[in-house]
Order: sequence, then structure tokens, then C-alpha cells
Amino acid sequence: MHARPTLVPANNGGAYGASYGLVTPMGNPCAEPELAILTGAAMLSARATSPSPNSRTRLSDYIDAIAPALASFDQTPLAAAGFACTCYYLRGPHAEAADIDALEQRFGYPVITSTLAIRAMAAAHGVRRLALIAPYPSWLFAEAKRYFAAVGLDIVAQAGLPQELADTRGIYRLTPADVATMAAGLDVRDAEAVLIGGTGMPSLSCIADNTSGLPMFSSNLALAAALLGAHLDEAGRQAISQGMLARQARWRDRLALWGRA
Repeated sequence: MHARPTLVPANNGGAYGASYGLVTPMGNPCAEPELAILTGAAMLSARATSPSPNSRTRLSDYIDAIAPALASFDQTPLAAAGFACTCYYLRGPHAEAADIDALEQRFGYPVITSTLAIRAMAAAHGVRRLALIAPYPSWLFAEAKRYFAAVGLDIVAQAGLPQELADTRGIYRLTPADVATMAAGLDVRDAEAVLIGGTGMPSLSCIADNTSGLPMFSSNLALAAALLGAHLDEAGRQAISQGMLARQARWRDRLALWGRA
């Protein structure tokens, strides 16, 4: 993840401690509850929207919607904001870095994308070879591999749905059992960690029950760790990232209270 300035205090004086902004695609049913479970913090949400029926166009539109969505928070004193979508696969890491720098200068707090957060989580655990679980169509798997290759991460195995998705919004109909089935079919022999991609997938039960023998994290878990560590030094961010995968991580208790959604 590129270096980001400390722009506002980590505890921004909200009634419930630090508040974080979350921008998520319009139909996504998982990002808000999972981020709330993972962080235990106040998550204030805005929706990125698009009128397009085309999945690729819609994902690109979500990127263009980040700034208006953040502007909708007005003067809310956010500690940081997250973009819960992996659609920067389409534009690549250089465009992403430029966009995030501009957003941080405009709004005055750290802005973290899911793809930046995945990169930070992989670095914190010292892994470069990932096995990817995602219900992506083949073209989006290809874009994901291209993005990660550009930042030194290799997708060495992948598991998806048995049939091609005609529309990426089909992700939002998946259940934890569907994700577990995909995980069971994943070949992890050459991997150093397992990534559950797609912020609209219910990932936490699968992570909690992980028996792969490898670290397993999701886009949403990585984003939660990055938000909580946004105002810490490198050692602090690494401790947050590693602690998220610990057996005693507090989000596991919150997940149980939410019915293991």
C-alpha cells in the first residue's frame, strides 16, 4: 500500500468512538455487515451506483462514483474511508494510486480500496502466492491476475462457480455454504495464502472454519484491517493485520452473535 499521510486523529470524537466511511456497490449485501463485525466500529455507508446493465461498465462506474459518495458524508468527521469493491482490477495500480492520492487531498482523511488492502494484508503475512476463491466471470479473473501480477503477487490457483456468471451481481445471491463449497474445491498446493475475493461474498464463516493449513483472508477482512490501522505506523498496521487472523480475534465472537452470517 502506498504511504498515506496522517490527516485526522484516529479517534475522531464521534459518539461511539472513531467512525469510518464505507463506499460499496449499490447491490452489495455483505460489505456493511462484515465490516461492522470485523471492526466493531461505527461504519457509515454510502452507495456507489451505476445505471449500466453491462458488468464491466458498471464496475468502472463504481470507481467514478467514489468521490460523489465521499462528498455525501459532508462534514462527518471520518477517521478513514474504505472502498469495498475490487474493481480497480480494471484500471490497474498506477491509476489507483493517483486516484487515491487525489481523494485523500480533497477529503482530508485516508481512503483505502479493497485492492490496496489485499496488498497490505499479503505483505503483513509475507505471502506472494495466492489461491483465489471468487465467483468471477473468466474475464474478471483475468483482470485480477493482471492487477496482482503488476504488484508482485501471483494467483497460483482459482476456484469459482461451476458455471459462468452472466452478470457480476450474481455474486450477491451466494450463501456461506456456496463459499465453503468453492473453498473445498481449491488446490492450495502451490499457494502461501487463500484470498476470498469479491466484497459481495459472505466470507467470514469460511474464514472462521478454515482448515486449509494456510492463512485465509477476504477482501472485506483486509479492508477492515487497513481501516483500523490507517493511523498507525508500519509495525502497528502489521500487528492489526496479523491479529485479524488469530484464533482469539474479537470479530469471531461478534460473528457468533450475528448468527455466523
